[in-house]
Amino acid sequence: MIKKNISFKNPNKYIIKNKKFIRDFKKLYSKIKDPWNQRKNFHIDQTTMILEGYLNYLNKKLKNIKILDVGAGSGILKSKFSKKFKYIGTDIHKKKFKNVIFDDITIYNKNFLKKFNVIICLKTIYYVSDNIKLVLSNFHKYLKKGGILIISYNLKKNSFSNKYLNDLKLRKLLKNKFQEISSIEINRENYEQAKQEKNSIFIFKKND
Repeated sequence: MIKKNISFKNPNKYIIKNKKFIRDFKKLYSKIKDPWNQRKNFHIDQTTMILEGYLNYLNKKLKNIKILDVGAGSGILKSKFSKKFKYIGTDIHKKKFKNVIFDDITIYNKNFLKKFNVIICLKTIYYVSDNIKLVLSNFHKYLKKGGILIISYNLKKNSFSNKYLNDLKLRKLLKNKFQEISSIEINRENYEQAKQEKNSIFIFKKND
């Protein structure tokens, strides 16, 4: 008898129900060990490689870099960064992972005000797409002057979150609050021709 791999299943049934966000992360994490398949996805992921390269560049320019990883899951991304970086991961599950604390990005946290040089939010933003303006406002408040915001957005044409947000709208909203450094598209051809997933990476800077 072959045992099925139960470490990864589609998590959406715990997040979306009857065409509404329910975001039952407590149940999600009790049912699925690694709901985002982070161990596999962040191992050779192009987004992670771009992120590592950019942070290595910042490491040569800045000292005492403080990173906030929003939607950190188990905090596995910390292993990709220099040990010099001060890393805090946040998520709205309450499982105990090292370097990850409970926090809801849709609710302002005064303890994070102007605290971080870098905020990253990878493959997460669509789960709060109905509160996107509030989320971006909190990102802006949490960054120090000159701080960097890095967001990856995975877009599928039939995604539930599309009614709230897509990559073009996200970029426009970001440009209203931040200075654009770089925007990168991955898999555009597959997205347009084969109806697969497209990944956009946005790198923006806080000026004020």
